[in-house]
Amino acid sequence: MATKAKPKISAERIIDAYVKQILSEGKSPASVFSFADSLGIQEAEFYKYFSSFESIEAAVWNDLIERTLGAIKADSNYADFSAREKLLAFFYTHLEILCERRSFVCMKWTEIKKHPRTPKVLEGYKKSFITFAKEIVTEGTEKDEIKYRPMLSERYDQAFWLQLVFIVDYWCKDNSQGFEQSDAAIEKAVNFSFQLLGETALDGAIDFAKFLWQSK
Repeated sequence: MATKAKPKISAERIIDAYVKQILSEGKSPASVFSFADSLGIQEAEFYKYFSSFESIEAAVWNDLIERTLGAIKADSNYADFSAREKLLAFFYTHLEILCERRSFVCMKWTEIKKHPRTPKVLEGYKKSFITFAKEIVTEGTEKDEIKYRPMLSERYDQAFWLQLVFIVDYWCKDNSQGFEQSDAAIEKAVNFSFQLLGETALDGAIDFAKFLWQSK
């Protein structure tokens, strides 16, 4: 009798199986043992790839954002984009990639919003975005798209993070065809943020007040 071939296992197969079970059952597997058994592997085999179910979810989020960053930077025109255009490109592309796991993302997003702080599964995701956002702020400041303001400029990357949170949340609730309302929300949110971060009438008033004070 032929020996039954051992199931081929990989990080990708584990992730796909976990996501499928989450969406089918509405909850995480009862244990790593039962989950590994459903894949036809030993529990020890699971730990060669992931330390827990939480680490699987973190891997999903990390993959979504890294693929987004890779996609936009692979565009030959990306280097010539303004800071505003690069942020727009990120958001548009990110939603396209999130669509591949929309059911999982939106299901988990409901849980994520309940956390007062960034949950552990999103730490890597947030870190990657903040690194990207800092690049946007630096470039925008150098090209005068973003006004440097002492004490505030250091927080601009966090402001863009809150914008990402808003957009993902809006997208999860969007029932419009082709998520066109989400695309509109992205454009309006990014344009508004660059209007606020750029030179404004308030900056002019402050500069004028400084001039008058120094002229005394």
